[in-house]
Amino acid sequence: MHAAAAHRLLGIIAEDAREAERAEEHYVRAMSLLERAGAAGDLADLCRLLGDLLRRTGRVEAALDAYRTGLGHRTAPGTTTLGPAPAQPPV
Repeated sequence: MHAAAAHRLLGIIAEDAREAERAEEHYVRAMSLLERAGAAGDLADLCRLLGDLLRRTGRVEAALDAYRTGLGHRTAPGTTTLGPAPAQPPV
């Protein structure tokens, strides 16, 4: 968790310095660490940060994938109250 938090912060710092590629690298690294830790809430927030970055740089499809990843972790089986989590969309 601490390493993921560090990468998240480094990504934010890189964004502030207008270094989008470096920010993306840190966010993706943090996502990997958070997935392994099972930290769904933190992962969803990080996916939002990454999606916003990708959207600002004109990579709309990649941004949608990032948002979708974050939502997928928030709607994992057992976390919804209105029925089962939605099926994965066809690729």
